Amino acid sequence: MRARGRPGRAGGFAACALLALPFAAQKSKPVAPPPAVDPYTRGDPDELARAGYLTLGPLRFGRDTSQTVQSHLGDVPMLWVETEHFRLGSSLQEYKPVEPVEVDELKLELAELAQTLARVPAKPKKLDPWLRLHLFAQRLERLHDELNARLRLGTTAPDGRKVPLPAMREKFLVLLTQKKSTLARFTSEYCGMEQENSLQYYFPDLGTLFFGLSDESIALGDAELHYALVHGATQNLLRGLNGFLHDLPPWWGNGLALYFARTTKPRILLFVKPAGEHLPPEELADWQPLARGRAEAGACVSWKDMLTRENWNEQPFGDNVVLWSRLDFLLQREGVAPALTAALHQPVAATPDSFAALKSATGLELEELDRAWRDWVLESYRKKRR
Repeated sequence: MRARGRPGRAGGFAACALLALPFAAQKSKPVAPPPAVDPYTRGDPDELARAGYLTLGPLRFGRDTSQTVQSHLGDVPMLWVETEHFRLGSSLQEYKPVEPVEVDELKLELAELAQTLARVPAKPKKLDPWLRLHLFAQRLERLHDELNARLRLGTTAPDGRKVPLPAMREKFLVLLTQKKSTLARFTSEYCGMEQENSLQYYFPDLGTLFFGLSDESIALGDAELHYALVHGATQNLLRGLNGFLHDLPPWWGNGLALYFARTTKPRILLFVKPAGEHLPPEELADWQPLARGRAEAGACVSWKDMLTRENWNEQPFGDNVVLWSRLDFLLQREGVAPALTAALHQPVAATPDSFAALKSATGLELEELDRAWRDWVLESYRKKRR
């Protein structure tokens, strides 16, 4: 994402411009407003606690309460939830999955959700607005846990440096809207810039980070919306480490966003293509053999170019594949992930030195690192697509 603001003042980060490829998922038709009382917890305090919720509202959301935000959004029905680490608002409408692979994925997620919400059906034919709120709350908390585990946040890196934890004064804010116009109203009112697709925003007076995303901008299915949410929320979680003192090195923020989004939904192809570049076919969603082929042929963006590229939007598809693979390699090496996180998220305002961080974390110069990555890819990645 392109940074359009610096720490210390309100800053927006250009929309999470992920270009949707034409999958066959279908969108549901608009439905009537959801019931005022959540049918899955019925507002019972014990049920809320079991689900890990503090409240279903009213709650504080940015500078206002959810009730005040609702009044600015007009007659758009909004649902709210506060979890351990997030405050989430949603105007997502009813959704009916049609693709068999998505139906199977949702069965697994709903089975997990049913462990804390007993009234969740095992095989619903459609996802109502309340059920979608619960699913996205679960997805956000799962992402938080996975990021903590993968980067070993709060531990000590091999070089003795402390791996930071999120240090924002308030919880992360997430707004999922059905319509572009709803997100445009919110961002115009509270962020000083009208964004209808998506926006990452920093509220310095509140000490919190916001990510908003409209389903209409994705215009595909729940799986693609989930992918885009992980992509954007990952970057905000990273920005919050040690407090938002500087923006992320683009290769690190975008690379980890790709890594976690693809870990969540590896079959999804959402990215920003350069003008004139054709969309890759659906079968190219399997990136292991693609990365292997590029490593074998030496057809890769250089490590130096990868580290210094200021903007990872609108980059060639193959460069995104290589970026993802190199982050995969770094995260798989013992001790590298916490060491890199500690080096790139120091509690200072200066932009971190990516070259020095990589050398410190891996003990390798760039040429040595490139050879190590290529050897690892050839040993670890499949030759053929699944």
